[in-house]
Amino acid sequence: MSKQAAYTRFKWFVIILLLTIVEIGPVPLMGLTLLYIVAFRPRWFKELIDSIYS
Repeated sequence: MSKQAAYTRFKWFVIILLLTIVEIGPVPLMGLTLLYIVAFRPRWFKELIDSIYS
């Protein structure tokens, strides 16, 4: 695994961890984020996946 892939995985792990901590409140942020990704398939998500698995 390259250093950039490891950095990208770590960065997104921290982001998901923060979303999970914030989700303890009344607004389900993780679910809304995942629905957005599934519904609209944003370009940044495809580029993220490509950078992790390159």
